[in-house]
Amino acid sequence: MVLSPEELRERYIGAQVVMVTPFKEDYSIDEEGLRRNTRFLLENGVHVLQPCGSTGEFWSLTPEEHKRVIKIVIEEAGGRVPVVPGTSHSGTKMTVELSRYAEEIGADGVMIVPPYYEKPTPEGIYQHYKAVAEAIKIGIVVYNNPWTSKVTIGPELMERLAEIPNIVAVKETTGDMAMALRLLEKTGYRLTYSMGTGEILAPYFYMSGAKGHVTGLGNFAPRIAVEMYELAMRREWTGMMELHKRIFPYLELNERLSERHGGSMYITLIKEAMRILGLPGWPPRKPLITLKEKEREELREVLKKMDVLK
Repeated sequence: MVLSPEELRERYIGAQVVMVTPFKEDYSIDEEGLRRNTRFLLENGVHVLQPCGSTGEFWSLTPEEHKRVIKIVIEEAGGRVPVVPGTSHSGTKMTVELSRYAEEIGADGVMIVPPYYEKPTPEGIYQHYKAVAEAIKIGIVVYNNPWTSKVTIGPELMERLAEIPNIVAVKETTGDMAMALRLLEKTGYRLTYSMGTGEILAPYFYMSGAKGHVTGLGNFAPRIAVEMYELAMRREWTGMMELHKRIFPYLELNERLSERHGGSMYITLIKEAMRILGLPGWPPRKPLITLKEKEREELREVLKKMDVLK
């Protein structure tokens, strides 16, 4: 049973995994691997599945592949948790098409970043979301990610978007706690907020009233992501910060490798970790690069410190 927008607003909480898209050696989609990963996440108690987001390399998928990935995850999830796929595109027309498709095959909502490449105006962003909202009946999650879209949805624009009935939640990925708090103050009573930068700022965002966090690390360590949410809901802040310390070496390695290579290594690192742990995922599609053997050994040591690799 597909969730109504109101139901999605209530259930867009907890550990929300932005799923990788596993590929085969020839870079075709590993469909059985995707099904296996979906089952793995469900068995480990995650609360929301989000295929075809940035972590899912949606920008590398053809429209047909994009739709196929969404369909597989919805089939495998079988209504056990909300499935909220990314349906973003650089233009409104294709975003509407992907969103309609997601609705037709049973998605509980869609996650949409502002149009990228051509930097839109605030009014253009509003009209983009309005057009999608008028084309579908399921809930919409606004993906506020200036790192990929080159625009930030500020409090005034978010307040306008919150007036659109089926916009129900925000994946807040600015990485700016002051901005996040302003957004919460303006629209937190109408929209459900989730920390989109994963575990980096999640403890502080939870302390400020967030109800969930989006996690890439959850692809290979879902219990850690779930535990962070559970500690937050019990307001066990000391335990949550101890857990944060446990994963900090991984977050630090990501920063160090990205700086070393002069670009984001976030997806590569997740897929390398999955390969080490025997989970489908590898390889990333170009233009993403792979780790050097020495860097792979660094990652192995970090995974041991996290207690996910023996």
